Amino acid sequence: MCLILFSVDPDTETHLVVAANRDEQHARPTASADYWSDNPKLLAGRDLQAGGTWLGVTTSGRFAAVTNFAESPPEPIPPRSRGDLTSNFLRGSMSSEDYLTETHSQADEYRGFNLIVSDGTKVCYYSNRDKQIKHLTKGHYGLSNQLLDCDWPKVNSARSELKASQERNYPVKDLFQLLGDKGTDQAHSARFILGLTYGTCASTVVKLHSRGLHFEERCYSASGTQASTNVFTLGQN
Repeated sequence: MCLILFSVDPDTETHLVVAANRDEQHARPTASADYWSDNPKLLAGRDLQAGGTWLGVTTSGRFAAVTNFAESPPEPIPPRSRGDLTSNFLRGSMSSEDYLTETHSQADEYRGFNLIVSDGTKVCYYSNRDKQIKHLTKGHYGLSNQLLDCDWPKVNSARSELKASQERNYPVKDLFQLLGDKGTDQAHSARFILGLTYGTCASTVVKLHSRGLHFEERCYSASGTQASTNVFTLGQN
């Protein structure tokens, strides 16, 4: 996944609003978002090659998402899959900070990553490239394949648009429109990546609030055509 925009505690009823694009090889085997048969309280897409996920939630209000870090692969390649970072948090009950403390102790077992986790109370961020656990306070954030709020055009512009949508209570259609921007010729400007072998495979919008959750995923073909939509709600929206 190459872009995650999110708002922490934007109002008294909403804990987290997320708009995210997953960029990946189109041929990589993937299951669309659904409740997992081996963990029915976990809602996420699934990487069928390694078994983990790039973004997911639970019915109890936990959230996790991961992005890769843009860099040359280290030698030797670390043994563990970054998709386990999210799925292990969602399966468990550890607090955000405790989980990231444990992750820090195992940081070198993974290739470069950025990880966002929320236990429903605190939203925290960690990258094994700066190795600092950060408790994220109320505000708007952008994450791509560098550190949180990196100075990339697509991150800066998308974060500004996310902030502006707060006045309209983050309409789902507006968040998907934000994610669908194909950019300009400027480096790192495209939010939606087109490519026959690699590109944006899915866009996801998540709202976690005191009344429940809304989770919507749109999957795309290599041509950028929307292939499917998966919508899940829990409680009032």
